[in-house]
Amino acid sequence: MLSNTSALANTNRVCFSFVDAETELLTLLVTHGPVAAAVNAISWQNYLGGIIQYNCDGSFNSLNHAVQIVGYDTEARIPHYIIKNSWGPSFGNKGYIYIAVGKNLCGKTNEQVGM
Repeated sequence: MLSNTSALANTNRVCFSFVDAETELLTLLVTHGPVAAAVNAISWQNYLGGIIQYNCDGSFNSLNHAVQIVGYDTEARIPHYIIKNSWGPSFGNKGYIYIAVGKNLCGKTNEQVGM
């Protein structure tokens, strides 16, 4: 048994849902930084690069993986989120995946947690 233990707890967590309100998610990224998000990553097994724009179910029931939304590029030809995955640097673009802004692709706007 440990006699001199201490713990650090962060109780400043806030949960969000931005379905049909992605402008608010973009604003949160600017004002508070990266957020954790639940996503549907089934189709990501075959992701080799580029921006996911179609065919990625965004329903609440399809959420099966957690990622970190670290940024976005709204000035690109296809505006998109920059998402850090946990599958290592050999996945996607050095560990990152890009998903188009809008349409709640892959469920990225269903559930987020900001710290």
